[in-house]
Amino acid sequence: MAHIAIFLMPERGHLLPALGLIAELVRRGHRVSCPVPDAFTAPVTECGATAIPYETTLPGVLPESLYTAAQLALVEAESMLPQLEDRFRQDPPAVVLWDIAAWAGGVIARRLDVPSVLLESFLTSNTHWSLGASVMPARTFDTDAIRFFTRVQEFLGGSLPEFVSGARRRIALFAREFQPEGDTFDERYVFTGPCLTERRFQGTWTPPGDTPVVLATIDAQTCADAARGMPWHLVAKGEVANPAPNVEAHEEVPQLAVLEHAGVFITHGGLCGVMEALHHGVPMIVVPRMTDQRLNGQRVEELGLGVVLDRVTVEGVRSLVGQLTSDSAISARVKDMRRMIHQSGGSALAADVVEEELAR
Repeated sequence: MAHIAIFLMPERGHLLPALGLIAELVRRGHRVSCPVPDAFTAPVTECGATAIPYETTLPGVLPESLYTAAQLALVEAESMLPQLEDRFRQDPPAVVLWDIAAWAGGVIARRLDVPSVLLESFLTSNTHWSLGASVMPARTFDTDAIRFFTRVQEFLGGSLPEFVSGARRRIALFAREFQPEGDTFDERYVFTGPCLTERRFQGTWTPPGDTPVVLATIDAQTCADAARGMPWHLVAKGEVANPAPNVEAHEEVPQLAVLEHAGVFITHGGLCGVMEALHHGVPMIVVPRMTDQRLNGQRVEELGLGVVLDRVTVEGVRSLVGQLTSDSAISARVKDMRRMIHQSGGSALAADVVEEELAR
């Protein structure tokens, strides 16, 4: 079996969507190496892969602006490459999978002259629809921008679009039906839907009898205040002062276990969480923080899968939880999207794409 290297941005929304693919490749007998900082060793090793430690430069919370986040991604790649290149020269992979924000992986694949596959954890782009054009305002070429794009070109050995096009295939970790202009993407793009796994490292969770469940992974205190006296049970991620009897708060939430029983998900709208909710047939209240999350929220609303809020308020949460749990049209559309996601192929299809590249 083959040695496969997988480079992921060390951030939950980039690493968690790929865990099912990692586990499936290991199950098929491949040896998978995944560079991660210490904080993400447990998820990778639980899947059976080898975690290769390195020091990250990323902050605990990414900035709201994708342009600023791209600057941080470049610093991370510049730091990551010298830490890892020799390791993979000594133990070269047969194929490299790299996250759209983990540029060091693509550079190592090119320097080792091995095939690479791009993992898409954001909505993707072609000539018909562009993520960058949709979420990033046009920039004048000020001194800072010129300096940044010059550094990008020097690191990658060319422009970012040219660099990305060097990957022969793209695995989009979400449903084609959620992608704007999804029917215009050719066979290079494989929309697998989310690649989920058990995530025992997050712990377990038991529902409180037959009480309807709401999951909130943002603004725990406001959501807890909204839940007080309501006929539903809130599971909140974060600290809550003086919680009502129908509220439980945790530093870490076993999200998949809770979504299995949830009726509503209150989220910032990262694509990972959105796909996990839809996989379980859960409508959403999306309160975006980052620019890509706002686009995901708009897509949720366009498709009738939930609603978007500019900010969390007690009145807004109470009203919208009631609306989403009683609206039969939203329920029907969410169930339809769940069916399409379950038919997308998931981890098995994603692993098939990787093995097709190995067989070339």
